[in-house]
Amino acid sequence: MMKTYLARSSLVLSCLLWAVGLGASELPQYEPQDHLGVATCASSVCHGSVQARTATAVAQNEYVIWSRRDRHRAAYNTLLTDESKKIAKNLGLANAHEANMCLDCHADNVAEEHRGERFQITDGVGCEACHGGAETYISSHVDDGATHASNINDGLYPSDDPRARAKLCLSCHLG
Repeated sequence: MMKTYLARSSLVLSCLLWAVGLGASELPQYEPQDHLGVATCASSVCHGSVQARTATAVAQNEYVIWSRRDRHRAAYNTLLTDESKKIAKNLGLANAHEANMCLDCHADNVAEEHRGERFQITDGVGCEACHGGAETYISSHVDDGATHASNINDGLYPSDDPRARAKLCLSCHLG
């Protein structure tokens, strides 16, 4: 009975993951754009406004929410805990905070050559971990003629697409 349940659950999960992957974009950490770092989004005239703005399509207080209330902000710090050290040891890793298998979910673990000047792995799961490397869209996403479609075309990850969002979130939260 239990084997049947596990087999069915595994089949359903496999089908779900397969369906999620269909048509979804490559995950942001594997795209070729440079990740400039959370600090590039944090200005009060960008996404660091203390209060939500109503005159724009984007509230522009996303950095403040992330830095104060979002658990993704502390994801890297989790790798420094005694529990993470124990898990790393059990997995045969030297440490959790430098192991790619840990950093892939607890940080914006892009290749060294795609880390901008202000990028810090210790920022945890920051803006570009979910929205993609800002190298190609940071200067154009606020232009008067910019549309969501043009931002996506310029490298913004389509997190508004349910399949792309599920693929991204499940890549860490389900493994």
